[in-house]
Amino acid sequence: MAFLEKIDTGQTNISIVKFDKRRNYYLYIYDPSTRKVGYASLGSTDLEWVKNNWFKTYSDYVRKGGSSIRQKRTTLKAVLKKYVDYQYGRAERGEIKERTARTFHERVRNNIRPFVDQSGIQTVQEINKRSFKDFCRYWTVKGKDATTINSCATTFNHFLKWLSEDMDLLDRNNIPILKKQQVVKDYKKSANPAFTGKDWEIFKDTLNRYEYLDEGWTDDMEEKEKWWYRRAFVCWVKFQFHSGNRPHETSLLRWGDVNYSEYELENGGKTLRGIINIARDTKRGARTSVMNGWYIKRIMDHFHAFKHRRWLAVETNDQTPLFLNPYTGKTLHSETYRHHFKNVLRLSGLEDRGYTPYSLRSTHITYQLLSGVHVIDIARNLGTSIEMINRHYDGVQNIMKSDELMKLNKHYYDDREKVLD
Repeated sequence: MAFLEKIDTGQTNISIVKFDKRRNYYLYIYDPSTRKVGYASLGSTDLEWVKNNWFKTYSDYVRKGGSSIRQKRTTLKAVLKKYVDYQYGRAERGEIKERTARTFHERVRNNIRPFVDQSGIQTVQEINKRSFKDFCRYWTVKGKDATTINSCATTFNHFLKWLSEDMDLLDRNNIPILKKQQVVKDYKKSANPAFTGKDWEIFKDTLNRYEYLDEGWTDDMEEKEKWWYRRAFVCWVKFQFHSGNRPHETSLLRWGDVNYSEYELENGGKTLRGIINIARDTKRGARTSVMNGWYIKRIMDHFHAFKHRRWLAVETNDQTPLFLNPYTGKTLHSETYRHHFKNVLRLSGLEDRGYTPYSLRSTHITYQLLSGVHVIDIARNLGTSIEMINRHYDGVQNIMKSDELMKLNKHYYDDREKVLD
């Protein structure tokens, strides 16, 4: 292939080159003793970055023998890890957002890697055009919804293309293309249904008992830690319901992003009003929203209630994650919430109803509508559109308009009464 560019590194026999059919820059390495040329992908399209970081790639090339023959068989596990590191590297360089890199990581860990492990294909050299064709069907049988499967298939396709174009490990004639499932949107049947009626009462009752499940008078610190994490999850559920936040919005919140203060109601009563400042790095960008402040106070009180040496050593400030994991210093992982959420659904007998952590946002919207809050105010507070609410919650709108609908159809009900008589 012809060079589009060739940039001197300052080292004899080593240059940075750009091929006409490759996106990333490569190292051109000439070995005068064997009169052979080797290439190593620099994994970036940013010329300034590769000028400053090419030596690490060269060191890896030398460490691995500097020969394509010695690198011939490459395990899929190894290149999947490199792919994840590549995405985090892009985030560090500002090419993508950090939460996007985390999404790549989660899809590889939770969907792509498990499928590869059971596929029997262990190395890149075993891949052909028919490899991985059962990816979508495999996860469909496992019960994953089509939207999630298609998102993971997109990442898998990107990974395979990266193996060919960026890493130069896979022949472009052998790149498999994973076909996505056709998704037919049914807005009448929500993918994350709201808890309503009896289900909501059962869920709340189980949640309250789960908060104190197996708790007793004990000096066992390990048991107390388990209780603390359960109660942190309950705080998260109640915060999600009362705020209506998307889960990823809450995961980005810091103590400095929330506050609460005393607020006087129209009837003269007093409560706490909570203010949340949602970050710009979210689905709909920055916004300020209002919620019941007691559930912000509850989170902070819960953290300080645990007299554990590690907890007591943590200094909280405006940069502290709202749902802090004291062992990592980061926000509690979304998988922690999913694990507890599934437990509560199982204990409630509601595990087959399609409820997900995102259902708490749907429940918030449903109860706001049923309480008579105007759809414009809900949309503004939650960072969504009026059209989205009208499309997904038209059944709730009909319940709210029951009196008007009964009046409009009065002649129908009169006729039915005569027939029944």
